[in-house]
Order: sequence, then structure tokens, then C-alpha cells
Amino acid sequence: MPIKNILALISNKEFRKKHPTFDVDPEILIWARLHAEVWLPRWKQGIQRHWTEDEERNNYIGLIGHKCFELTLQQLEIPYVPNDPVIDWRGKKKYDFRIPHIETLEVKTVDYKEIQKRLLIKCSEWHNSDYVFTIKLNDETPTKAKFVGYAPNEEILTEFIYAEKEWPCRFASCYWQFLERLHPASEFFQMLRQKTKDCWKT
Repeated sequence: MPIKNILALISNKEFRKKHPTFDVDPEILIWARLHAEVWLPRWKQGIQRHWTEDEERNNYIGLIGHKCFELTLQQLEIPYVPNDPVIDWRGKKKYDFRIPHIETLEVKTVDYKEIQKRLLIKCSEWHNSDYVFTIKLNDETPTKAKFVGYAPNEEILTEFIYAEKEWPCRFASCYWQFLERLHPASEFFQMLRQKTKDCWKT
């Protein structure tokens, strides 16, 4: 199926909400599925070691969150450097996005199920970025994604709960926090606008 132009704009009214909601264009899902399918053979070939076939859903939704956030940066005219999942440098660049005066950022996507109320950060996959930004899908497809909130690096290391291969991170050591305890996403977008407002001036 060919990919069409993506229609993705968030209204100013939506940005004023504590947790803005992003309408997930069907083309984003096609893009994410395409890249998940491309990635899987790479890992099977041993080019990168990161995930296995049973983790395909996690990586699929991660790609959706990554693209929703990137399109939002473009709408807000926030300058950024992406760690583009198409290119095989993802194992080398230790962030998802780099933004002037914000520095490094990782985007984490939480699936739609009601029981998934926590942000989990695997220690082996945390690159010590300056911020983490969290998105939660609203349904299985998904058709909407909620920009939940963010946390700075120092809070992840000092205020998040550490789990050593125990619930809720039975298969890996991780830091975790309830989504409701994150700083509101609206504050993060305000900070982005404020700190990068002079980047385009000549």
C-alpha cells in the first residue's frame, strides 16, 4: 500500500490542555509497520542486538510515538536533530531527539491497556538523556495518542522506583514511575517554545 501525505496538526486549543491528544493519521501506522518489518530481519541477521520477534509490538508502538512527537516538533517549528530509525546509526546516537537548549530527549510510548499505568525505562536502554517524554496510546489501532508528560534526568535517577528484575520489570532492571506523577506534557511544550524561540532569528 503506498503512503500518502500525512495530515497531522494539533489545534492551539489542544496544546493548552494538560495532556494534549494527537490524532494518529493512518499513514503513521503504515510508516511504523513498514519500519518494524524492516528492522526485524536486521536483528535476525545480527546487525544490531536489541529486540526479538515477540517484542515487535513494543517497537511498533515506539515508532508511532516517535513519529507523532517529531511531527509535533515540526508543527511548532522547534529545531531538532532526530535519531532517524531508518538509518543504522541508532546504536550509536544515544538519544531520540536533540533540541537546542533542551539537549537530549528520549520518547517512550506506553500501550493502550488500562493496566499499563506506568512508564518503564529499561536500564540497558536508558542513554542518560536530559529528558524523557511519554506518550500513551488511547486504543489498540491506535487512532489517538495522549501526550502524557515528561521527567528530567535527575528525577529519573533519584525519584523513579528502581526494580531489579522484579515486578513490574520482571525481565530486566528498570526505573519506573506512575504516568500520573510525570510533569504535564503542556509544560514541556511551553518550555520547548520558550527555550528555542530565538533559534530562527538571524
